[in-house]
Amino acid sequence: MELPRFEKPPAIVLGLGQNGLASCRALGRVGVPVIGIDDDLEQPGAQTKYCHKVHCPGFTAGGDRLIEKLAEIGRELERQGHRGVLLPSGDLNVQLVSQRREELDPWFLYRLPSKEVLELFLDKKSFYKIAIERQYPLPRTWFTDEVHDIDAIAAEIEYPCLIKPYQPTAVWRETFDTRLFLADSAETLKRLYDIIFPVHQDLIIQEYMPGDDAQVFWGVTYLGGDQTPLAVWSGRKLRMYPRGFGTATLAESRRDPWAAAETVRILKDVGHVGYGVVEYKRDRRDGKPKITEATGGRTWFPHGVVTRSGINLPFIWYREVLGEKVEPQTAFEEGIKWIHEERDLKTVSLYFLPEGRLSYRQWLQSYRGRRTYAYSAWDDPGPILASASRILEAGWNRLQRLSRGRGGAQKPVAQVNRRKKDEILLETDPTVGKGLRRISLD
Repeated sequence: MELPRFEKPPAIVLGLGQNGLASCRALGRVGVPVIGIDDDLEQPGAQTKYCHKVHCPGFTAGGDRLIEKLAEIGRELERQGHRGVLLPSGDLNVQLVSQRREELDPWFLYRLPSKEVLELFLDKKSFYKIAIERQYPLPRTWFTDEVHDIDAIAAEIEYPCLIKPYQPTAVWRETFDTRLFLADSAETLKRLYDIIFPVHQDLIIQEYMPGDDAQVFWGVTYLGGDQTPLAVWSGRKLRMYPRGFGTATLAESRRDPWAAAETVRILKDVGHVGYGVVEYKRDRRDGKPKITEATGGRTWFPHGVVTRSGINLPFIWYREVLGEKVEPQTAFEEGIKWIHEERDLKTVSLYFLPEGRLSYRQWLQSYRGRRTYAYSAWDDPGPILASASRILEAGWNRLQRLSRGRGGAQKPVAQVNRRKKDEILLETDPTVGKGLRRISLD
């Protein structure tokens, strides 16, 4: 494999989606050489000028092909006298690095917790069980892989509640078009259970915390090898896609001492080291924040806002792994907004405008203030140009479909049949439009 001649150890960013792009920019702008690996070098993030791109067929599937590509890169770096620093950007690649770390050790450096601790972040059920055992703030949760009585759960749980697979399988994805369902009564929960359990037995049933998207917030930290917090940041979501249950499309930096301290406490308590995030939501019923998700060992979706607000987490990660002295950083600018151009356009057009939650003027005003973007950057225009091209192509294809569909075309028979057959599923799917949902997310 031919690589440029590097004067210092390069960072190896696994994945060139939104997470990877933010890491490439954060490192490249301060002079760190970066190698970005992906199987899709046409995607917007792969158009960045801040990394040397390496194509890895089958990257998104993980497994031996990624390990083989990393071995090729490792041998070339060894000839140059370097060991690369691995920065995973997704669950699949951080899991693969963790599982195969002994094979990668001769060529690469990384900061990961033990395999057992990392699995807590990859297996939500295991994390929830530890959270219950150690009394972390968590909405009440039940698991159907254990001895259980759905009638007893339905009688005890507060509504609305979620019912979802702890880990969606291929059969789940083929059967349902959503990650989870939302029940507003014992009757609905039991009806959902009767439909879902024959398809997927390993379910999580959890009380849903009402409240809008802005009630979701994060603590983000980087714990050195001795668990010293070398970076601590906090922020909140403003919008997400799908609304109420998705990833951030508009977020901002916001100082929250409780979230910062609680995140460090929880991650240290489970034995974590490295990059870690805990997401919370304030439960409108009692005003208390409770955990919704924890991420460890890899970058997190809107992490570019952390760098823009003053804490360059990928650079801290890179330097700490190389054994350089890093002073703890906790100061950052508040009110920096992060915008995912494609996804925020989608969430506003599908939810906020049709539901009357925003006027066009309010939508534009929501972007006021200091901003950073998932793709747009004056010094790195390739990603936003590729994104704009993709949006225009999708719009043109939609216009063509609409044009072909004029003249009284009917909905596909499969769609009509599904509406008749699975009305309960559509009504309780919180990721679809409000017109198909009887349950308020707020």
